[in-house]
Amino acid sequence: MSYSTITRAMVSYVEGHAADVRLDLEQMGRRFGFTENYIRELFVSQVGVSIMQYYKRRRIILSAAQLLHTDKRILDIALDWGFGSHEAYTRAFAKVMGMSPSAFRRARPILGKAQLRPGVYGLELLEQKERRSDLSGMRQDRQESIILHDIQQVKYGSYGSGTPFPICIKAVSEYLGDDVSYPYIMAATGAAFRLTWNTACWDLSNVDIYHTFTESNAVYGLGARALGREFSFLGRDENTTKKEFQSFIKERLEEGYPCIALGIIGPPEPCIVAGYGDDGDCLMGWNFFQEDPEYAGNVTTAENGYFVSRDWWENTDTQAVMCIGPVNAQGASQQEILQQAVSALEGRMEHSYAKGIQAYDAWRGMLLEDSHFASTVYDSLFSKLLVQNDATTCLADGRNQGAKYLLELEEKQRGMDNTKLEQAAGHFRKVSAYAEEMRHRIGDWSDMDAMLKHLADRAVREELAQLILEAKAEDEAALQCLKEYLQ
Repeated sequence: MSYSTITRAMVSYVEGHAADVRLDLEQMGRRFGFTENYIRELFVSQVGVSIMQYYKRRRIILSAAQLLHTDKRILDIALDWGFGSHEAYTRAFAKVMGMSPSAFRRARPILGKAQLRPGVYGLELLEQKERRSDLSGMRQDRQESIILHDIQQVKYGSYGSGTPFPICIKAVSEYLGDDVSYPYIMAATGAAFRLTWNTACWDLSNVDIYHTFTESNAVYGLGARALGREFSFLGRDENTTKKEFQSFIKERLEEGYPCIALGIIGPPEPCIVAGYGDDGDCLMGWNFFQEDPEYAGNVTTAENGYFVSRDWWENTDTQAVMCIGPVNAQGASQQEILQQAVSALEGRMEHSYAKGIQAYDAWRGMLLEDSHFASTVYDSLFSKLLVQNDATTCLADGRNQGAKYLLELEEKQRGMDNTKLEQAAGHFRKVSAYAEEMRHRIGDWSDMDAMLKHLADRAVREELAQLILEAKAEDEAALQCLKEYLQ
């Protein structure tokens, strides 16, 4: 094995353990079959700094990402990263970054992907001239393995949300050095304003983000448009080969750009592909289902927490892969985003799907149809409970984030007449509150039997139907405010 391969492996090892409060060099030596002293000597000779200097810098860089992308107190970030006090963290931070944590948070310098070693990428402080981490000349000769470190984990609840695609976009945006808020991404993709209901059946795919617009894949391209970046997409059909998927993923990762895939582990929900091994047979990254026993039986976990999957192609729910690449334009304009919001909210029928405002009536009608609840079979009622819960979660999360975006926009446009934005935000917040009330009325997941009993109860469903009417009225009022604002 060459020194370059060993060095890349050592750097990847340290990256995988950067969150550890202490880097155990004796254990690292055992992993590589070397003595601790030899590990130290080899690292400094190949990388140019001591292994402990490198490790400490990486920890500061990762803590700096939290300063930029979270609202955590500096003391809490210091404690998270193993510093005993605010003062100790400030001294260590200033030594590496040249400024205090509070000054860094105010200045908001560009922190994004950089090539740490051939085949290894991670977060670094970038020069201002390097526009949002788009470095030239990074691509190397074809590697058998590539790994992009330091991408934020995606899971339900990330960024206070439960919508997988925008969560993935936000994590990728942070890695690429784009300083945009999560409400902006929810709004720019249209996810904040969507509602769909299949009039043909109780459909678990109602909340899937590809239903947002008429063109099913349009929402994915809007994720790239939100960041002003190139977008590429490869779907899977009966003629698509595994090799095509591998080539797509490898080419993007070799340039330092993570991929977003549908599937890989479990259902065809978005996930992040952040690395590959064995020339693409093995994929690594973050997936919402990587710890779910139902789906992750053959999945292992890398040292940095990434999933490691070898049977990703055999999963027939692996349906597409896409990439948000280099900067090619400014992000989406206010006008575009608000017009997309209007398009998502407008009532219409597309095949059997009622969308936007019209979805409320379809939803309410099916809730009040007693024949749908005549069966006492557990599975039948449980599936309806899941669909009902998905719809309320979609509204509670989406309209809350939509309101936040409008208020962010208002803050940026001080001095202008933002009355309609304020009013629309207020209406969206009421929709979110009605959705939360619907969830509360059904009950808590800790008592499944009670939830099923409530859903089967006609009186409860009438209460839910009334809340749906009230939410619909608020969405209609918000839609009218947005139309007037755009005029």
